[in-house]
Parts: sequence; structure tokens; C-alpha cells
Amino acid sequence: MDTTHSTAVTTSTFMTEVIEASTQQPVLVDFWAPWCAPCRQLMPILERLAAEYAGRFKLAKINTDEEPQLAHQLGVRSLPTVVLFKDGTVVDHFVGLVPESQIRALLDRHVPQPPESPLDRALTLKAAGDRAAARAALEEILAREPSNVDAQAELAELRLEDGDVEAARETLERLRGTEPNHARTKRLAALLEFRDVLVAHPDVRALEERAEREPDNLDLRHALAVHRLLAGQHEAALGAWLDMLRKHRSYKDDLARRSLVLAFELLGPNDPLVASTRREMAKALFA
Repeated sequence: MDTTHSTAVTTSTFMTEVIEASTQQPVLVDFWAPWCAPCRQLMPILERLAAEYAGRFKLAKINTDEEPQLAHQLGVRSLPTVVLFKDGTVVDHFVGLVPESQIRALLDRHVPQPPESPLDRALTLKAAGDRAAARAALEEILAREPSNVDAQAELAELRLEDGDVEAARETLERLRGTEPNHARTKRLAALLEFRDVLVAHPDVRALEERAEREPDNLDLRHALAVHRLLAGQHEAALGAWLDMLRKHRSYKDDLARRSLVLAFELLGPNDPLVASTRREMAKALFA
């Protein structure tokens, strides 16, 4: 089965497949040749981007060995050359094997953005501080899709932040029964566990003063790390737990290791700090 996300274009199909098609969606044309090594390196990158952008642009390929006159007419002098057509005309281009980030930047200048999903809209409202509208948006999603895990977990987080701990715990138990390995389920579990620490130590200033007076009190160091993590001081929090892991591995049934794992759930796998901390954690555990 052909799984490519591109169209081979010839002189006879150029008007239809590129010029006319570009009035409906941007068309990215890759001028290449079989003997061109950079072309072979670039091609899978373009294919992957075409798949990722999911129809927001069309990828066309022109083999310049087979269509030399077409390449000449369009002023192609070296390979690879990639040209973006929109509304029947050239709007951008690049020559050579360039970084993927540069190609994305070119596309994002001209390719329409995907429509905002209802969940994205709710998250935007939450980030803007309009919690009531975010809650209403999430409830609207769940009225249509009661099993939507993302919306359930986000609504539970809002309720937790508003002090409705019982409702958040009920959602967590329900999600653990249906989607225990979902990232949102794990994130909600981490938030609830860390919240219990905040309840026990609500005054961060007093906590800092006590921790300074009692540097060997690991409970205080742990609570301070939780406060820092939830306040956005991620590096300081993870560093504190790494230090505990190295020096007090067995304390409270591996508290430092368990806290790091929970923190990773909150920060997400794409956070570069998570990757570097995982490496340091592995050294501490297996050295």
C-alpha cells in the first residue's frame, strides 16, 4: 500500500496539480533528482511534515531528470529546491538541505493554522484566568463526550484548585478504573498527592525558616520541594529530590524517587529538564 503523502508532478499535470490546486491549499513543490544525496535526505522530512500537517498543505515532487524543461522554466538552478505556491503564485522557497525548523517556519508563515479544538479553547481560557468560562467549556465537552479523559481530568484540576478535593478524588478513582495509564490520570494523581503535602505545610515562608533551622529534617526538605515544584521552580525542586535520593535513598519507602516520578508526570516527557533529571536519577539508582 502506498503510504506517501506526495504527488508526482509532470509538465502535463503542473497546471492542475500545482497552479490550480494552490488556489485551494498551499502546494509545496520539491524539485529533486535520483542522484542528489541531499534530495534523498530532505524527502522523508517533507513527507513527515505533510503527514503531520494533515492536509493543510499539499506536497508535490518534480523529478528534474525527467522534467528538465519545467525546472528550467521555474528558474531551478540547484537541487534540492523547494518552492511554495499559494493562490497560483510563488510565495516562498528555499534551496539546499535546511534544518527542519526552517521548513516549519516557512510553512507556518503561509499554511493556515488548524482550527482550535474545544479542549484547546478551554485550556486557553484557563491560561487567561477565565476559570468560569474554562469550566463551562469543559462541561460542554463532557455533555457531548462523557468519556473524554482529557476534559474529565482538566475539570478535576480546576475543581482541585477551587478547593473541591472530594470531586477531584472521585474523578481520579473513576479514571483509574477506566484509563489508569493515561497521562492525564497520572498527572491528576500526582497533583492530589502533592496537594496533601501543601495542606500539611501551607505557609511556605514558615517552612523555609524551619528548613533552614533544621537542615537534616527530610520531611521539611520534601515539603519545600513540593512548594517549589508547584510554584514553577522546577529545577530547584528536582535538584532537592535528587540530593535526597543520593544521600537518603531508603527514607520513607523511597520518597525521593517516588516524588521525582510524580514530578515527571506533571512536567511531561517533552520537558528537557525531565530528560536530564532522569539521567541523573539513573546514575544515583544504579551507580
